[in-house]
Amino acid sequence: MAGTPFEGRWDLTDTQREQVRTIKEAFASLAKMKAGVAAIEASLHAQAIAYDVLTAIPGAPSKYQVPIRAMAADLATVERVSDTTVRSRMDDAALMIQHFPSTFTALARAEISAAHASAICDEGARLGDDATRVRYEQIALQFTDTTPAKLRPICQAIAERLEPRTIAERHEEANARRGLWITPDSDGMADVVLRIDAALAAGIGDRTMAIARTVKAGSPPEEEDPRTLAQVQADVATDLLLTGAPTAHGEGLDGIRASVQITIPAEVITGGDDKAAHVTGVGAVPPATARRLAGKAHTWARLFLDAKTGVPTAVDCYVPSADQRRFLIARDETCRFPGCRRSVRRCDIDHTTPYSEGGATDVDNLGALCRAHHVLKHHSGWRARNLGAGVFEWITPTGETLHEKAPPAVRFSALAAADADPPPF
Repeated sequence: MAGTPFEGRWDLTDTQREQVRTIKEAFASLAKMKAGVAAIEASLHAQAIAYDVLTAIPGAPSKYQVPIRAMAADLATVERVSDTTVRSRMDDAALMIQHFPSTFTALARAEISAAHASAICDEGARLGDDATRVRYEQIALQFTDTTPAKLRPICQAIAERLEPRTIAERHEEANARRGLWITPDSDGMADVVLRIDAALAAGIGDRTMAIARTVKAGSPPEEEDPRTLAQVQADVATDLLLTGAPTAHGEGLDGIRASVQITIPAEVITGGDDKAAHVTGVGAVPPATARRLAGKAHTWARLFLDAKTGVPTAVDCYVPSADQRRFLIARDETCRFPGCRRSVRRCDIDHTTPYSEGGATDVDNLGALCRAHHVLKHHSGWRARNLGAGVFEWITPTGETLHEKAPPAVRFSALAAADADPPPF
């Protein structure tokens, strides 16, 4: 990517840098206050359910719904939301306080945000055993130094590893609930909800987006397509469902195929293990699905991981390919800017130290950056260093240092912690 000389980049003056530091400190204080308020709100919502009173009411559990609904409706008049919303908040609060007390404590101490707490509780809710939940919570809270969006797949992976039932068993039950629903909306619109296998959903999303990008790129300059990329993708999906073919204008659509990145342990491919595989951007998939995808792939890469860190160390292919790009796709998965989750397949491959300044075209000097953060790196006060082993060091315009580990390495660390012997209590 062509860049401007260093002197031409946007940067902060010393005065501006100090002003931004002051603003950041204010936001940090505000975040702590929000966390405290969220903890108080959760405590009040949980108290409102008053399980100690409700459980003393004789009769079937279904009868408990009457006092709960009455209480929710009463609180809704104060919060100025629907009683359904209050019911949901009450249930979420009770779940956190009763089953994830360490998460609630961390929230009350402002060590995590409400969104982090929600990710931990949502993904761990399926764990039915108290001891398993405690172990899950201990591990998950070690990885909260990231965004809630990045924490959620980590929590999902931990819960998956600790779940006593295999994913194959659970997937078979869940797959029986697949279906398609139409939900009417306002202004003559409606939502189409399709519940299917996660790997198939990833393929649908990738293929329709690839077609949409081809349609947008194929528009002549004098007739630029006014639709957004999301609108084109929706139109492509509609065409495919109704006509069986992408009728939107564009060239080369028939040659586009879905590209799904799936990490499959070798023992799963051979049938020697029933652990879950991992689809980037989606999460766990059952071993049967992983083996089918591996069997149908025209090309696939064998990936070697460092046994201690989980970082990919080498990739070899059965047919010649761009090995470095394959390596980076496997290592990075997403844009490497802190907090960004844009797929690596929608990113630029950036030289951390510019090639023009002697930076080598080597995996320890390369990383995925989406276009927006690629521009930010080259033309603002943000600085990056590639520390090797998939670890990036980012320095903010105000001088704060952040370390960004590759998603597979973080996930590997979480799973290693889940596999380790639990501490004695």
